[in-house]
Amino acid sequence: MALVLSSDEVHKCVSMSDAIAAIEDMCRAQAAGTAIGGERLNLRLPNGWMRLMPGALVESGVVGYKEFHLTRIADTEAHVRYAYHLFDYESGEPLAMMDAEYLTFVRTAAASGAAIKRLAREDAATLGVIGSGSEARSHVEAAAAVRRIRRGRVFSRDAGRRQRFAAEMSKQFGIDMVAVDRQEKAVEGVDILLVATNTAGKGPALAAQSLKNTTKGLHINSIGSTLPTQRELEPGVWSFADRIVLDSRRLLTESGDAIAATQAGTIDQAKLAELHEVVAGTARGRSSRDETTLYKSIGHGLQDVAVAHLAYRQALAHGKGRKVQGFQSVKTVEPN
Repeated sequence: MALVLSSDEVHKCVSMSDAIAAIEDMCRAQAAGTAIGGERLNLRLPNGWMRLMPGALVESGVVGYKEFHLTRIADTEAHVRYAYHLFDYESGEPLAMMDAEYLTFVRTAAASGAAIKRLAREDAATLGVIGSGSEARSHVEAAAAVRRIRRGRVFSRDAGRRQRFAAEMSKQFGIDMVAVDRQEKAVEGVDILLVATNTAGKGPALAAQSLKNTTKGLHINSIGSTLPTQRELEPGVWSFADRIVLDSRRLLTESGDAIAATQAGTIDQAKLAELHEVVAGTARGRSSRDETTLYKSIGHGLQDVAVAHLAYRQALAHGKGRKVQGFQSVKTVEPN
């Protein structure tokens, strides 16, 4: 029988620290060649889109895929739904079906946490945030899980949202977080800059010019621009960094940020490494206090399967979820 897990149950089963550890284990498996990722599939529809992201952790014995889709209900309203389907690698039997909205937020932030752990200075204590939505919230949590963050400044376009965000982050994590009215104020003098925005058709959220008064040794985390049409970073931000770590080199041809930077000639291939290489120790992360680092991600299916497997194991251990009888028929065929 398979487990069905609601969003609330997934949330209760997955802590940020455990998710970071699961992502790190996945990175080591990827470096060892026992994690298999696939291309993301994007289906454009007249009233929205659907996206599929598969992945397998062979030694852990699981394979699965995330499906999420957007449906436009009206000119001013659209709904997005997420689901993860987890299977046993050896038998192919379904293990779990779970809501994947929180899973997506936490796996993205957990991967960033693994990156911050290796790219931000160990004494980093001041946080800058551009964005005030769910992704920004989860990224503050990830940063606080791997560094002793004491102060922060947040900028987003909506004054009310950034004020609420500052109050919530201050209360939740004990950070002296304040809202600021200009992007430059959120950037100047910080040790870690989190850029986590809704980039759909609104242009770059971080201008290269904003980095002119930054502290030496800055680490920048950017997780937006998951499609060629979306932008979060201006091309000049890439040339500002001394070391660039990607969650996957696929983003060089999938992310609008990377495509624009390639066209502008601001990506130095010699600066690049993938996160799994850095975690596994086959490529370097930060090499000096004064080095500026950039982590750029768009997410991939191995991150999803790693955290989905964590949620499944925790649900079994703590009696969460609802068991359902198998509903799939099995067709027996001769192997090739």
